[in-house]
Amino acid sequence: MEETSPKREDKLSLFFKNYGWVISIVCGIISILFLLGVVVTYKVKIGDDSFYYNVHLFDYLKHQNKYDWTMDMTLGFLLGGIICVSLRKVVKDIGTAGGLFFVLAITSLALCREFYTENAIENLKSVSLGWGAVCSIAFAIAAGIFALSDNFSNNPITTRDIAEDGILIASAFVLNLIKLPIATGGGSINFQMLPLYLIALRHGPAHGLICGGIVYGLITCFTDGWGFATYPFDYLIGFGSVMVMGFFKNLVFPKDTKTYNFKGELFLFISAVLATAVRFIGSTASSSIVYGLKIIPAMQYNAIYIPISGAISLAVLMIAYGPLIKINNRYPVNK
Repeated sequence: MEETSPKREDKLSLFFKNYGWVISIVCGIISILFLLGVVVTYKVKIGDDSFYYNVHLFDYLKHQNKYDWTMDMTLGFLLGGIICVSLRKVVKDIGTAGGLFFVLAITSLALCREFYTENAIENLKSVSLGWGAVCSIAFAIAAGIFALSDNFSNNPITTRDIAEDGILIASAFVLNLIKLPIATGGGSINFQMLPLYLIALRHGPAHGLICGGIVYGLITCFTDGWGFATYPFDYLIGFGSVMVMGFFKNLVFPKDTKTYNFKGELFLFISAVLATAVRFIGSTASSSIVYGLKIIPAMQYNAIYIPISGAISLAVLMIAYGPLIKINNRYPVNK
């Protein structure tokens, strides 16, 4: 009997599984190359005459204006993503870090127009995002998708994982309802990040991104009532930021540790600070892009409640660190 050939979709799925990381790297490189095109176009008016100027990558790198350093940051994110994806076979879960770097690059690229508006150029009338930046964003999105999908294929979710995640996500949703509003427009202090931190610490970065940024992010986005336009930065990046803590899970919960220890507490502190910083970047981007705030006021607004909420959840984790070690040792996650 003639052997049945694999279905076409199976071949395509296998191809992306084996070579998705290569596509991610290529898309990351193309994203950088498009920055050689027009990043932003700004208009100045002198008397009755208007003049348009195109700004390219090398114009940013000359640091002629106050916020030109932001392109250094963008390039760092893109290169960081490419390097992390390239090392996926060497360091476990590093591909997820690559996906996070690409997401951060997308955020900073989307803010190019906002940053340039803040440069206070004399007689500046308008600033628009150039075709180079738009194409760069598109390829950075593709790079991030392939980087993350490559990691997800190597981190299957078990039935026990789903049950545990459901309980923790539900806990986060309930804790989100118990909050202290301290800023107009939605800013509040609560404990919703605490269960999401636990998911990332227990299951790792890829799992943290799925549960925090995608599942919980979508649920809260639709129930908070601020509109889906806020999802990419306030929710996907904001709650997906817990994935950062997943990279420290073996340092926070080492196999030979049975109770409180200084190194574990230190890495717990560092990971929570980094996760809070990523959430702060995402929400600041949202305040600028969605609500039209300038960069400095946007940073000031989000600095009111995000660091405080992160600090409160971190304090609870550090106090409960000993019992959490015992729980993790008794119910280990096998990956």
